[in-house]
Amino acid sequence: MSDYRFKLGMYIGELRLPFAESMAKAKEIGAKYIWYNSSQSTTGQMAEIGDEEIKQMEDLCAQYDLEIFAISPSSCFKQVHLAELEAGKLMEHAEFRRDFDNTVRAMQVAKHLGTAAVSIFSFAWPGEYTAGKPTWPMRWMTRGGIISEQDMEKLVEAFSMLVEEAERYEVDLALGMMPWNFTNTTGNFRRIAEAVGSKRLKVMWGPADNMNCGETDAVTAGFANVRPYLHGMHIKDLRVNDGIRLDFDYCPIGEGDVDFLTVLRNLRDHQCDVVLSVATHFTPASGSAEEAMRINYANLKTFIAQVEAEVE
Repeated sequence: MSDYRFKLGMYIGELRLPFAESMAKAKEIGAKYIWYNSSQSTTGQMAEIGDEEIKQMEDLCAQYDLEIFAISPSSCFKQVHLAELEAGKLMEHAEFRRDFDNTVRAMQVAKHLGTAAVSIFSFAWPGEYTAGKPTWPMRWMTRGGIISEQDMEKLVEAFSMLVEEAERYEVDLALGMMPWNFTNTTGNFRRIAEAVGSKRLKVMWGPADNMNCGETDAVTAGFANVRPYLHGMHIKDLRVNDGIRLDFDYCPIGEGDVDFLTVLRNLRDHQCDVVLSVATHFTPASGSAEEAMRINYANLKTFIAQVEAEVE
């Protein structure tokens, strides 16, 4: 009999509600842990969050018995193209400097709240966020893309600067996984993490995004890649229809390509201290964001009950 219990969290931005309302709804649906994004703040900018808003976050967590396990400073470094950065001169790039400052402010807020990690993105591949996504076919055929020595040099420089700040504020830096960014697969994340070499560098593992990049063994070999770095999981599901053409559909958990039973069994068997942060991305027939979240929570709980029953 195992005493392992899964930690249920929520990416509350998916509810499309004001922060206070989303906290109440998250508690009602069944979350214990919250992934907070500053897009839900009054200004939408992490750097502009003041003491009054931080106090509101504290009060709402106490009121609903919720814990913020990660803070995201909006979409920092999501659309900063690595190809536009010059090694040794990163701070001279206006968008890099803006996102760096927002990330440092998020670290300050995280330390104040007792939140363990700040989560950011990991720079856009060449040609990303432009018409046609010209480098996508190459990235699909190579299971996420090949990181050149020059690009790795810039990634190590950027993340070394950021983890130095993370050390200062005693928080971890958890990198998100998106098909459009350099930590799009577990293989690429591990390469970057090993090159940076900091215990502060963690991952928000998203097996659906990994599979959307051609990493078909994300829940097995991919789990081995990320296990030493796990902070949280970005839980959603999708179907890849035609990978090289970037043809895919988001869908309810359990209806797509992700083998959630294997994911959950791996977490249980290795006693991973990780929050399952439920997202949605799909839209049910009703168009309700709340219904989408309830569907995914119900489906995930069904899988969890099955895995927990296996060791009773």
